[in-house]
Amino acid sequence: MFLATHATFGAIIGRAAPDPVSAFFLAFFSHFLLDIIPHGDADLYKDYKRGNKVKLALSYTMIDAIVTAYVVVAIAQARLFDSGLNVAAGIVGGLLPDLLVGVYEITKTQWLKKFHEIHFFFHNMFVNRYRDVSFMTGVAYQLIVLLILQKRI
Repeated sequence: MFLATHATFGAIIGRAAPDPVSAFFLAFFSHFLLDIIPHGDADLYKDYKRGNKVKLALSYTMIDAIVTAYVVVAIAQARLFDSGLNVAAGIVGGLLPDLLVGVYEITKTQWLKKFHEIHFFFHNMFVNRYRDVSFMTGVAYQLIVLLILQKRI
């Protein structure tokens, strides 16, 4: 799922949560549920792991990070919520799983290995059982989800 989608969903959870701790943990766990939705990037990740299409994967990640930064700033500027701390905690909780996966990918830190496996269990739940959608279909799914979520903030 796009980082922007995880951040937006985290903001929605933060807006509804009674406190920042709840916002963080609910958004953290929601990340895994959102990752079940087919992304269309399973082959790109496999290629990246084999050392192929590394620049494409990194470009995709950078574009996603830039869009996410814009989305987070837009959410903060809109101020359609009572507690900015709750919303911030929801955004961080929603993004943290992918950030931890990135840290693992770079460092191969052993204490993150099991987390990495759990993350990809959810990420590939649909893909392993059926098959992944095309990259463009995955992008379209994610844009639709992101637009729907943007209307909820």
